[in-house]
Amino acid sequence: MVENNKIEIFERALKREKAARRAAERILEEKSYELYILTEQLKVSNEKLEESLSQKTSELEGVFLNIIDAYIVMDMMGNVISMNDAAVEMLGYDAGKESFNLTTIVKEEYIAYTAKTFKELYEKGFYKNYETILKTKNNEEKLVQVNASIIYNKQGKPIAAQGILRDITQENIYKELIERQKEQLDIILDHSPIGISLSRKDDIGLIMANNSLSKMLGFPHEELKKIKLQDLTFDDDQELSEIKINELYNNEIDSYSLKKRYVKKSGEIVWAKSSVTGVKDANNKVKYHVTTIEDITKEKEALEKLKDSENRLSTLIVHLQSGILLEDNLKNIQVVNKKFCSLFSECENDNSFQGRKVSYFYEKVKHLFKYPEQFLDINSLVMQKNDEVYKQELELLDGRIIERNGIPIVQDGIYKGYLWSYYDITISKRYEESLEAQKEKYSSIIANMNLGLLEVDNNDVILLANQSFCEMSGYSLNELVGKKAADLMLTPDSKLVFDAKMNRREKGISDSYEIKARSKNGEIKNWLVSGAPNYNVNGELTGSIGIHLDITDQKNLEKQKEELLNSLEKQNEQLNDYAHIVSHDLKSPLRSISALLSWTKEDFEGKLGKESLFNLNLMQDKIEKMDNLISDILNYSSIENEATNSEQVDLNTTISNIINTIYIPEHIKVVSKKQLPVITADATRIQQVFQNLIGNAVNYIDKEKGLVEVDYTETSEFYIFSIKDNGVGIPEEYHEKIFKMFSTLGNNENSSGIGLNIVKKVVELYKGKIWIESEVGIGSTFFFSIAK
Repeated sequence: MVENNKIEIFERALKREKAARRAAERILEEKSYELYILTEQLKVSNEKLEESLSQKTSELEGVFLNIIDAYIVMDMMGNVISMNDAAVEMLGYDAGKESFNLTTIVKEEYIAYTAKTFKELYEKGFYKNYETILKTKNNEEKLVQVNASIIYNKQGKPIAAQGILRDITQENIYKELIERQKEQLDIILDHSPIGISLSRKDDIGLIMANNSLSKMLGFPHEELKKIKLQDLTFDDDQELSEIKINELYNNEIDSYSLKKRYVKKSGEIVWAKSSVTGVKDANNKVKYHVTTIEDITKEKEALEKLKDSENRLSTLIVHLQSGILLEDNLKNIQVVNKKFCSLFSECENDNSFQGRKVSYFYEKVKHLFKYPEQFLDINSLVMQKNDEVYKQELELLDGRIIERNGIPIVQDGIYKGYLWSYYDITISKRYEESLEAQKEKYSSIIANMNLGLLEVDNNDVILLANQSFCEMSGYSLNELVGKKAADLMLTPDSKLVFDAKMNRREKGISDSYEIKARSKNGEIKNWLVSGAPNYNVNGELTGSIGIHLDITDQKNLEKQKEELLNSLEKQNEQLNDYAHIVSHDLKSPLRSISALLSWTKEDFEGKLGKESLFNLNLMQDKIEKMDNLISDILNYSSIENEATNSEQVDLNTTISNIINTIYIPEHIKVVSKKQLPVITADATRIQQVFQNLIGNAVNYIDKEKGLVEVDYTETSEFYIFSIKDNGVGIPEEYHEKIFKMFSTLGNNENSSGIGLNIVKKVVELYKGKIWIESEVGIGSTFFFSIAK
């Protein structure tokens, strides 16, 4: 519609301009002819004016009396001598009755120009189409066009001047109007957002194209003069355009519109709406055609998106988990989806109710409801008022509960219909009832549990406390609600802790902490608090909830435990000191007895019998065993809970030292299967472990060729070492017993029963463990791990 209006304005402006031009041409032709006649007449009159100017003037008056335009004769000074009636009417002055000078009525701005023109008149003898503005007697300004010539006497001297004055004021106004309209039209064309072109059917290019068209298609104006718009469209669009343009030039249609694709200079595609209107000549034949092109690419894309959106919406409605029923303003059913049909058995398919009155549906399904008449009454009321319906519950005979919501559709204040949504809330209703029952159940539990529950807002004002908290604090619920918890119960030090925790609550962080609280009777208690932020249904922080446990008794027990541990630590130190003293006191007599036995054997070696020597040797062995036992007990007692030193220990060197230190028979070999690692540990403790295990392996080998193999593997956290022998083996029932204090296997007189217990204690000191794999008669493998 907008394009048609613009075309009509354009056509009317072109018609007005053509009419104005034709009118101006006719006027000029007429005036030129009159001037020619006048000039010829002036030639004849000049011959008669030679004798006297007055006589010539009177004669000329008769000649020019009937001229339509104003005619004036003046002397060489500009004084008007004679003028015709048209001049009197134009200027308001009458030369026959009053004298006036023509230069005095020239508008001030034109005086200099008029003087210059007069000079040219005297020099050339005439001038044509001189324009000036004259002021009439009643002070009205008129734009006049002057054609003048000099009057000469017989001697060829100028004696006067004559001129025709034509009033072109209105013509100028009309001309200015035409120019202004043309200028406005050019502005409209150049600044129109719609592309506009003018062309002929058989031309190779466009006659005219505005800036918008050039910009839209990407072609400069000069290139558009060599391009047909049809050539920029697709083949199928070109064919239809050719048909339409032929119909236009055959006067079968006056205009047409098409939506088609144009290819821009850049190769991009632009969708446009093209409207073509024929411009006819006087013979009603189409001479030109005006084309307006509106870029509808974005509209096309928006339309495609709208269609996609409508399709998605239709699909969504069809597959919604809620039943949808849409009424129009006449209460006719427009849409029902699959879910709606599945809710009501009377609805056979999506189209079974479409087009029918909604009242028909209500009558059809009323028997499905527990209270059918009430169902009809409710619907009747809704149909009358068209009010919104929110979460209305309807109970069916089969026990299901249907919830529905309804909203009137109003556009621009006009009722367009009604939209219903139906939901089967049977499960959620049952769940809600169950939840309510659970809520009551847990509310009772919370109220009576041994843990104190306290709910506060963002300002630490108490909102709720259960019975246990009231008993813990000594305050009643009425005494607590509305008070600030920290101010009421916390000690100054605990307030600082509480403030830090409140800052964490604001960040949504839950944690546990201990505080000291003062009960109503002034008693200081220790509470363990587990606090968490509290949110409303919108996810906004509303405060916090804390679970409180009175740990005063536990704290007292911990204090007693700490005191007991300190006491035990002192006792252990005393026992260690005592062990060293006892060890020294016991070993000293043993060494003396051992020396005396050796001296006795030497003194009485030839005098004692075999039995006496055997007894003396047996006594010597028992003394050595007692010495080893005392050393092992001292070593065991000196193993502390933590390693005393941490240093780099090369286990290859450790094994070599052990082999050189302990007694190893010639028929037994001790080897490392591969290079052992360097670990960080106490060198003495680690040597104790390997020496005890290798020594035990050597002592219990009964084969002619004995072999002890040291090996290791590792994980990301542990080294796992193994000591393997081919000795007697250990029965499975002793695999746990051998690691206990004073436990020995067999009749090895040199065994104190403490060695493996020492090994176990050292391994555990390095966060490891020890175990055995053994088969009787074949051998044993001891494994132990040490943390890296």
